[in-house]
Amino acid sequence: MSAAIASITCGPATIIGREASLSVGELADLCIVDPERYWELSAATLVSHGHNSPFLGWEFKGRVTHTLLAGRETFAAEKYT
Repeated sequence: MSAAIASITCGPATIIGREASLSVGELADLCIVDPERYWELSAATLVSHGHNSPFLGWEFKGRVTHTLLAGRETFAAEKYT
C-alpha cells in the first residue's frame, strides 16, 4: 500500500522537481479527500471554463474536499456544491 500512495504523492512532486514532505514548520501542499462522500457531476460543479463532460449526471463516491498549496487553501468543494 505504501508504494501505491508514494506513486500518487511523492512521484508527481519528484517529476516537477519538488520535494514531497510534511514537516513541522513547513507550508503544506496537499489534497484532503473524503472517500465516503457521494456527489454528482453537473455543469454547475465543474470548475473549468468548459462546462461539458461525458460524465455529467453521474454519481461518484470519494471527493476532494480541500486543496492547499504552500499552506494556502486553493480549493474548497463546498464552494462548488
